[in-house]
Amino acid sequence: MRQKLIIVGAGMAAAYLLQELLEQEHPWQITLIGDEPDVCYNRVMLSGVLAGETADSDLQMLPARHLQQGMQLLANTRVRAVNTREQTVLTEGGELLCYDKLVFATGATVARPDLDVDGIEGVRVLRTLEDVRFLRNQCSNGRRAVVVGGGLLGLEAAHGLNAMGFATSVIHRQSYLMNRQLDAEGGLHLRDKMVQSGIRFYLGNSVSALHANDGALTSIDLQDGSELSCDLLVFATGIEPRTGLARDAGIACARGILVDEYLQTSAPNCFALGECSQLGSHCFGLVAPIKAQAIVLAAQLTGAAAPAFVLEDWPVQLKISGIEIFSAGNVESGGEQLVLHDKSAGIYRRLVLQGDRLVGAVLVGDKRDGIWYAQLIRNAADISRYRPGLMFGKAVSEAMQLSAIAA
Repeated sequence: MRQKLIIVGAGMAAAYLLQELLEQEHPWQITLIGDEPDVCYNRVMLSGVLAGETADSDLQMLPARHLQQGMQLLANTRVRAVNTREQTVLTEGGELLCYDKLVFATGATVARPDLDVDGIEGVRVLRTLEDVRFLRNQCSNGRRAVVVGGGLLGLEAAHGLNAMGFATSVIHRQSYLMNRQLDAEGGLHLRDKMVQSGIRFYLGNSVSALHANDGALTSIDLQDGSELSCDLLVFATGIEPRTGLARDAGIACARGILVDEYLQTSAPNCFALGECSQLGSHCFGLVAPIKAQAIVLAAQLTGAAAPAFVLEDWPVQLKISGIEIFSAGNVESGGEQLVLHDKSAGIYRRLVLQGDRLVGAVLVGDKRDGIWYAQLIRNAADISRYRPGLMFGKAVSEAMQLSAIAA
């Protein structure tokens, strides 16, 4: 009889793990449990669905043939409890499932500010495909939408709502956008580019109160004392790992579910990966580390030899409202700063050097050569021979190097 593997959570982390498992021989009878009606879809592409640029079906991360390989799928199903001693999972419908190995892939929720929103119509978070469908069904004619959060999720939400026809504003508590990935000048350059599409920004600010008329949202107060008219308020702030199920099962948790370098939790035969997991002090929200986790965990589950999961400075590659963004290394470290800012071309580049090493790179508006910069940073390569053309990328740097040799 095949051993039983239960994966709790059916988001992107589960999809990456299944992609690894279903492409190789494995000993498992897999049960995938997801609390949404939709499973294993690409959340990164939600803004495209909201903007009408992408179809729902384009988000699917598991081909139908994978779903037909003997995997049991329990969609729209919540897990009530996990018993790590008996190795069982109890669903809210009362079904008791046994496992030999269990994977927590429960993801994260939107971290909402502590505001009184009870009974107010027009307040929403953006996290799931169901959230997008709700927003897509809203009438945008002459209506005003406010997005709280100037990170990736918030800016994608603003782009989508703006494309729908809402008069859209973004509130961000930091002084510049995407402050975790960009430097101040890069964040302000991104804001200026997005302003051209009609989106308004309130930086260094936050929501202090909501006002409603007959239960319908009418306006919000900001911390600076100003008031904004508002028909739709969307929270797309930071994320909080979903740890409740693991915590209730007695598994060690901090901000996320604590794992070792092989994704093992404190409970025997239980693993965790993705946004719900935590290694050391690090939680994970980017695609690159979650893909790396999936490779490591798939090896653990198939008995294959594989290196441990190692923390890295993974580069960030994004496109928001058509604007390309790339960030790698430590952009806040001291050292020599090389800056190119061409407002007419919509391009901002900043490279951070320490001696003959590139340690950080920020590209906004044109991410060509980003991967090359990331490789130079990761390998601590000597860039002295590239220095004259470094700002302009690999091809120019190499051409200038050859010209210098020929001379």
